[in-house]
Amino acid sequence: MPAKVKRLDPKLKCQPWKVMFVFTPVEQALLRLEKEGTIDVAGRQVVFREDMRGGWYDMVAALRGVIEFHELAEKLHGVPANVEAMKKFANKLEAAMPIFEQDIADVRECIQSCWRQAMTLRVSQAQSIVDTVRVGAEMDRLGLREAA
Repeated sequence: MPAKVKRLDPKLKCQPWKVMFVFTPVEQALLRLEKEGTIDVAGRQVVFREDMRGGWYDMVAALRGVIEFHELAEKLHGVPANVEAMKKFANKLEAAMPIFEQDIADVRECIQSCWRQAMTLRVSQAQSIVDTVRVGAEMDRLGLREAA
């Protein structure tokens, strides 16, 4: 009789590339803002190119998803992460307001806080939160969240 295979549920700190894929586009946008003072746009929408999948994505929506993920992680698992600077940055991008060096520095500190939090989560916990955020985003897109 073959032995049962136990499926492991490692912490994200054992798979840091999963967290890296989330923050790399944000860090690239911050670097470009620092070096060139520019950011990619499509019409009035701030966008970023994600090289792994290829394609352009809404930066503000992505930031709001990351923010919601870390707020849920804190609520569900009690590990704090500071997302206030990321909220301010997303709001400034959405409103086409000037971004200052201090804003960039604050977002970088925020990213480090989010990294620390993410490294404490198990892969299954993170996936559950991602699924929740995706469902919420789809409900928003369909205009159903307020009705729910």
